[in-house]
Amino acid sequence: MNVINKGIWIWCEFSSKDSDYLIKIQDIVQNKLRGPKFKIHLTLAGPFQNIDNSSLKEIKKYCDQHSPIEVNTHSYGSKEKFFQSLFISIDKSKELEDIRKAMFKINCRNLTKNFFPHISLSYGIFQPKIKENLITSLPRLKRSFLIDKISLVEINEDIRLWKISESFSFKTALTI
Repeated sequence: MNVINKGIWIWCEFSSKDSDYLIKIQDIVQNKLRGPKFKIHLTLAGPFQNIDNSSLKEIKKYCDQHSPIEVNTHSYGSKEKFFQSLFISIDKSKELEDIRKAMFKINCRNLTKNFFPHISLSYGIFQPKIKENLITSLPRLKRSFLIDKISLVEINEDIRLWKISESFSFKTALTI
């Protein structure tokens, strides 16, 4: 099968502890809604047609020079949009905005205004009442999650393909 890439997106990924926590919530949602499977993430930027080797080196350099960041949760939410069907909304923080700006600058693109930080739990179109009832049964949210990695993801929404091509971890905090 010849796959045509529809674009490259930049995702934030979470510490293994927070990923495990989020996957448990995502599993509850997926067992009920049965949407397409995807890795838990926060979409930071995209789509980019391509990301050249020079930009890859700059992204790696950025991650090597910056520490993981904590993002605060807001609430569970849902929309009548396929890729924002049911999610955890995340507060826009200066740190998150700074990473986003850096990724656009590295890739020589103008920053887009429409940034809605969230962690999708399910993709698909479902009845609002089903999503509302499901949200009331989900566990209480932790106050924050730790983002410790930037990943480049090749996406073809037509065939529901999400393939991580590169990942870069933020520098680890120095222990004293």
